[in-house]
Order: sequence, then structure tokens, then C-alpha cells
Amino acid sequence: MYVMPTQQALQDATGSLFQLWIGEDQALDAQLLAVTDGVAMSPRYQCFSADFALPHGVVLPQAVFRLSPPGEEGWLLLMTPTLPDTDGRNVLQAVFHMDKPA
Repeated sequence: MYVMPTQQALQDATGSLFQLWIGEDQALDAQLLAVTDGVAMSPRYQCFSADFALPHGVVLPQAVFRLSPPGEEGWLLLMTPTLPDTDGRNVLQAVFHMDKPA
């Protein structure tokens, strides 16, 4: 657990549903909407963000959540609310800043 996903793996999963764990045994479906390039602090690093739409009517605060593809353990991520999606679903964003893959 906690090996961060690559940017390419997340881009390939755009549109897919992930499990957003809001309790030890309670998860919500969160749809990966987009993966966006960010600005890294040096050429050694990469930076990108991933936006996840929550089910209609669900509002969550900034917090550390476990996010996982179905059937996998997933990752612990600090996720922050952003503007709602075009269909009105609230969105949480995770920002990744890490060493570039070899």
C-alpha cells in the first residue's frame, strides 16, 4: 500500500470509478475526471493533479482519504475540494509532487 500511482496510470484511468474511503468500512464511488500537469519545483520532479467527482449531493472537507481502484488497497492522499463539475457534483483534488520515474 501507499506506492503512489504514476501520472500515466491515472490518465489511462480517466473516467473510471475509484473507491473513496470515508470510514473504515464505508466507501463512496468517485469518478476520475481529469489528470492535469502541474509545475514541479525542479527538473528532477514531476507534478500533476487528479480531480475526482463525488456522488451527487456529497460534500466532503479537505482531509486525508484512502483512495483505491476497485479491489486494490490504494493510497493515502490529502484531497482538497475544488469547484464542482459541470453536472453539479462536488470534486476533490489530489496533487502529486514526486521524483520523476527513471
